[in-house]
Amino acid sequence: MSLQLDRRIAETGTRFHLFPQPRFLRNHEGDGPLFPEPEEVVVDVPPQAMQPGPADDRMYVVDAISKLPYSRLVRPPYRGGAGDPVEPGPDGHFTHLEPGTRAFSAATMYATVRRVLDIMEDYFGSRLAWHFESDFSRLELIPLIEWDNAQSGYGFLEFGYGRTENGTIDHTRPYCENFDVLAHELGHSIINSQVGVPADPREEAVDYGGMHESAGDLVAIIASLHFDSLVDYLLGATRGNLLTVNGLDRVGELSDSREIRVAFNALRMSDVGEDPHERSLPLTGAVFDTMVEIFQEDLVQKRLIDDELRVRSTNLPGSAEDLDRIAADFEAAYTGNETEFKGALLRARDDVGRLLARTWSNLSPDHLTYHEVLRQLMRADREVNRGRNQPLIRECFAWREIAPVPTSLLLRPHSLSDCGLRSTRGVFPPTRTVT
Repeated sequence: MSLQLDRRIAETGTRFHLFPQPRFLRNHEGDGPLFPEPEEVVVDVPPQAMQPGPADDRMYVVDAISKLPYSRLVRPPYRGGAGDPVEPGPDGHFTHLEPGTRAFSAATMYATVRRVLDIMEDYFGSRLAWHFESDFSRLELIPLIEWDNAQSGYGFLEFGYGRTENGTIDHTRPYCENFDVLAHELGHSIINSQVGVPADPREEAVDYGGMHESAGDLVAIIASLHFDSLVDYLLGATRGNLLTVNGLDRVGELSDSREIRVAFNALRMSDVGEDPHERSLPLTGAVFDTMVEIFQEDLVQKRLIDDELRVRSTNLPGSAEDLDRIAADFEAAYTGNETEFKGALLRARDDVGRLLARTWSNLSPDHLTYHEVLRQLMRADREVNRGRNQPLIRECFAWREIAPVPTSLLLRPHSLSDCGLRSTRGVFPPTRTVT
């Protein structure tokens, strides 16, 4: 889906420079940045419709000066002092801005949020209304406030900085330049818009909180896989052997991205408690596993790997010798077929993006359970793919132990006597056939 989006807006949208990961992250060797150069991205807003800020009809940036964080008592719009809005270059684009400047930070925050919104609206197939639309028509973006935290709220995103080792504000690590964090927070806004909140605020639906956090992570994962450089790095490091990496616990070698790390997890429902962030991990893992299985199934169909290798890499035997042989087999398959492997991963990314959009559109926030998320995902696959991925989805979610809770009425048997249908001789009169 977004492959078509990128082709459509390549000549009509506004261009920005974004780093796939924060500039301070180091590569595996430790001798340089993980991504030394930004990547050019295009947002679905024509230069003639772009406003200084940057801003458009959906969101706007305010470079607030000396601002305190919003609270329950103080909400948008911000009316205090602010720096000058960032202007586009002579060509109408924002690729002229230098990293390390406030202008670059402001443009990065805007371009990240706008790019992720474009991607998700493409998967949903429609414009996503803000959950705060009754009060504000646009999302307020505040990139740099003197605060060692960041937050999203009703009508706004405002970001500060990371912390140094001694607990002070680290001005070299602005949160607004962290693509994953921004995408995750926008994911929360999408769920608030498309799923909503429980009708009864007292409802203790533990899976609702976990679903919310998982959705934020999944939006970040899907969106980050739209960076060519990140996809190339991921495939180059794994040689397409994504599921085996999950078992080898080598995620630190792949990326410092929090979102990628939470995807590569081996947690089941029996391993986690009720904290929403912790509880989100099996659900995120199940969806990511599904995407990798779809990717590998595509490789099998294209005869890039055989089904025997797919099965071996999915059902890991666990010995170092077996793992080394699987890695060697993927190395041989990947070498010379890099473009084909990348195309398969991008198709799997878009397939899962569409499934998630359809799933979230049909979820009710009331009494929500992970099992209901699974059922809606299965229904989405039948509607979008005619059920092509049903076995893969079942297997991935079963491994994560996502099933009806033991007290679910779905598990209750119904006997004839329960239904009042148990036959008793002589109770019913004989019937007559008319010919």
